[in-house]
Amino acid sequence: MKPLFYTLITMFISIQLTGQIEFREGSWSDLLEMAKAENTPIFVDAFAVWCGPCKRMDSQVFSQPEVGNFFNDNFINAKIDMEKGEGPALGGKYGVSAYPTILFIAPNGELLHKAVGYQPADILINNGKIALRKTNEAEEYTVKYEAGERDPAFVLEYMKQLNKAEKPTEKVALEYFQQNKDVETGMKAQIAFEALENMDSQLLQYLLEGKNVIKDNYDQSIIDEKLIEASQSTINTAVEFNAPSVFQQMVKNLESLEMSPDLFNSVERTYFAKVKDEDAYRKSIEQSLKKEDADPGALAMEIYQSFPQSKSMLQYARKIFDPSFPMNMSLDNYVTGLSLAIGLQDKMYMEQLFETMKMKSNPAPQETRQVEGLYQKAKSYLTHQMGEQRQGN
Repeated sequence: MKPLFYTLITMFISIQLTGQIEFREGSWSDLLEMAKAENTPIFVDAFAVWCGPCKRMDSQVFSQPEVGNFFNDNFINAKIDMEKGEGPALGGKYGVSAYPTILFIAPNGELLHKAVGYQPADILINNGKIALRKTNEAEEYTVKYEAGERDPAFVLEYMKQLNKAEKPTEKVALEYFQQNKDVETGMKAQIAFEALENMDSQLLQYLLEGKNVIKDNYDQSIIDEKLIEASQSTINTAVEFNAPSVFQQMVKNLESLEMSPDLFNSVERTYFAKVKDEDAYRKSIEQSLKKEDADPGALAMEIYQSFPQSKSMLQYARKIFDPSFPMNMSLDNYVTGLSLAIGLQDKMYMEQLFETMKMKSNPAPQETRQVEGLYQKAKSYLTHQMGEQRQGN
């Protein structure tokens, strides 16, 4: 069974009315000049007029406010027909061979990042973030570092630039500390924090020694984001080598670093999901449900994402989701319910969800259309899915 979490991204389309991407006009040289003047990279929708997915992106993705806000704030946006005018030459230069192709170009004309095919909103934005991380000075800092620059403040900034470029940091930092024993504790902790790639690294000791400095210099959200990324790497190691002790030590370290409780539970559940420990996963969910600000809908979707093929876990997700849904009939919760209906192959449940949404008082006309559209698409998908299963049997 195909996980619905991924299917919904492309199947469920919200109709948006404002906030679309603002595409600029001009020749390629004009666009580069704009990019240089504004010190801003270029986002290019490389399309062909006959391309169906290109048209869908234009009408269904580029028109979404969150997409428009992100790209208008961070890029010079351009639509270029790859079969007309400058299109063929640009296509050759940047290796465009299929449509749509999404290009991210630095002001100097260098290709930062490329993606091919239809891009749902969240994936398109994520590709944009990848491109932004590559607009960095990592090469310049590497040259200075290799020439012998070792000032701690410089090394700290060097780690930040390497992170933006998505280049390895841990090896550089460890070698630096090996050669420079007298770095002040607070600065050492900050360098270790920026260079941390996994929770079983030697850098973690430096981070623990200066954790108060980290809390003084970084927002908790940034700390949590770094710890989540490092934890993911360690979890993968623990799973790959069947080493629960690695996971258990990671948990102790996260507790020492005072990671936000909700995120701590989420990290634990990532491991439980990977090793298919449903009992431990449920206990963690139960702990989260005890909190005053618990969101049963979000937790139910998390269960679906983690165990899309476990009937018992999907039934458990429905158990915690159903009582909360009538009190929070948001579109996000509606999608969660439809996800569970499809995962459980329960048409009657899908109909109940639709009827419940229709009882919502004073919905906006746009939301009514969205609810109907989601229902029809879910119904079609579930019917097709069940038909395929019957044929397979």
